[in-house]
Amino acid sequence: MDSLSLNLKKDSVNKIFWSFAIPSVLAILAQSTAGFIDSIFIGRYIGSDGLSALTLIMPLIMLLSGVGTMLSIGGSTLAGIYKGEGKDRKSNHYFMLTFSLLIISTLIATIFILIGADFFGKLLGAEGIILEHLLNYSKTLAVFFICFMMNFALSFFIKLDGKPSLVVTSVLSGTVINIVLDYIFIKHLNMGMFGAALATGLSQLIPFTIMLYILIYKTSWKFQKPSFNIKDIWAISFNGSSELLSMGAASISGFIFNYLIIKHIGFQGVAAFSVSLQVVSVATGIFYGFSEAIQSPVSYNVGAREFNRVRSFRKKSLYANLISGILLIIIIFLLNEKIVAIFISDHSVGDLASSILKIYSTAFILYGVNTSHVTYFTAINSPVISSVLSLIKSLFALLLGMFILPLFIGSWGIFYSVLFAEIVTFIVSFIIIRAYEYGSYDTKKILEPARL
Repeated sequence: MDSLSLNLKKDSVNKIFWSFAIPSVLAILAQSTAGFIDSIFIGRYIGSDGLSALTLIMPLIMLLSGVGTMLSIGGSTLAGIYKGEGKDRKSNHYFMLTFSLLIISTLIATIFILIGADFFGKLLGAEGIILEHLLNYSKTLAVFFICFMMNFALSFFIKLDGKPSLVVTSVLSGTVINIVLDYIFIKHLNMGMFGAALATGLSQLIPFTIMLYILIYKTSWKFQKPSFNIKDIWAISFNGSSELLSMGAASISGFIFNYLIIKHIGFQGVAAFSVSLQVVSVATGIFYGFSEAIQSPVSYNVGAREFNRVRSFRKKSLYANLISGILLIIIIFLLNEKIVAIFISDHSVGDLASSILKIYSTAFILYGVNTSHVTYFTAINSPVISSVLSLIKSLFALLLGMFILPLFIGSWGIFYSVLFAEIVTFIVSFIIIRAYEYGSYDTKKILEPARL
């Protein structure tokens, strides 16, 4: 094992967690800033119509991305468990199968967007200049879809090989490129939404090239002829299904969010919501970073039957996200108007966005904790539990709040539904973690009862 590698079974939990957490948070923040940076340039140089178009198309892109996320997390989890068991051949089989399935599914998704963007744009209520912006952005971005999805998967397998620091270096290169190209394409060349999407797409091509090189020459993974076994494909899909359900549920909720906002507030409300979402994406990037930091170490140690270490990793993620949530709420309440002003100069939209952001951020107190639990159950190969929590968090409780809360507190209740969903999810996850801390693994004979 080289100097850049970590021993996931023997090195200290604290050392491994922070060695994975810092690169993971930075990598996800770098990825999320692609949309964040696009929104700044779109809001400043294209206007609220561009922001509305971006918000309307995102649920569809998120839904299609869910398939790639399902395969990436499902495959890397199983590969990690077998790697922890010392079954390297079986582990590599899941690596190759995941890699192959991703290429196939991503190509299908790309064709789907290119052909169906116009239909879905109109279905979402876009018309006129907003529809034009939506089509320019989505069809251009679709060409680079494979880079987005492969980058996500490659990062997991590189981290699983004990090299998390190499991932963040690759991803940060894409962020820098995105900023430079947005500045050139949108501000100086006046390429509009086409330029925004082109900058984002090209910014993913470089990290993809770097990580593919690392995977081939710097890790233990081997490229071999894939074996397409229905049972193994089902195992990958089933284990990663909670991620697909989570993103699918978020997409459905996003469609309904947009519909209700247009109905009660209008397209100006969609533009304001877009600003809030971009700021929130940075915050959730931190939560997902701390959550995904334990995915590889937990999977590996489950395979090695080191359950005390598994518990320690879970608690590290929970506490890191809880503290992060509290700090983010304080920052947003103190600086929300200045943050919103970065995106848009229209005061009426800015004031609306500022109010939405304050309401939305109250959910951060529990958002990260719930995200940690969803990711944790996927990592220990308990997709049913993870799926239940995902559906409650991203769909059922959220929709319940969306339709009930406005009856009592008016249209602002749409945005308070996020906090409502996190509270419900936390209560359910607390009950489940007490009963099934390690999912289907029977550890009662060797461990004390679970404590949150």
